Amino acid sequence: MRKINYFSLFILIAFGVSGCATMTTEPDNEKQQLHSRVSYLEQELNRQKDENAILKKKLDEMGRKEVRMPTGTEIQTALKRAGFYKGDIDGQIGPKTKEAIQKFQEANKINPDGVMGSRTWSLLSKYSQ
Repeated sequence: MRKINYFSLFILIAFGVSGCATMTTEPDNEKQQLHSRVSYLEQELNRQKDENAILKKKLDEMGRKEVRMPTGTEIQTALKRAGFYKGDIDGQIGPKTKEAIQKFQEANKINPDGVMGSRTWSLLSKYSQ
C-alpha cells in the first residue's frame, strides 16, 4: 500500500484551486474587455453614421446650387478691384489675366494654376459686386 503525502496532496489541491480560479477570472476579464471594446466600436460606428448622414445632406444641398462661371469681363473687374490686375478690361483671358489669377491664388493659398475654377471664383467674386 502506498503512503499518501498529505502535504503534497494539499499543495496540489491548493495549486489546482488557485489555478482554476485564475483560469476562470482571466477569461471573464478578457470577455468583459471584449464586450467593452465592442460596445465602444458600436457607439463609434453610430456616431460616424450620423456624421456621414449630415455630410451627405450638405453635399446634396450644395449639389443643387447652380454654379455660374463668370465672364472674362467679370473676372478682370474683380481682379482689378482686388488689386491683382493692372491691364485693360477687355473680357479676354490672356497672359496678363492668367498672371493676375495666379497672384490672387497664391495670396489666397490656392494652387496657383492661373485657371478660374469654382474655388478661386468663390473667393474672388466678393470683389465683383
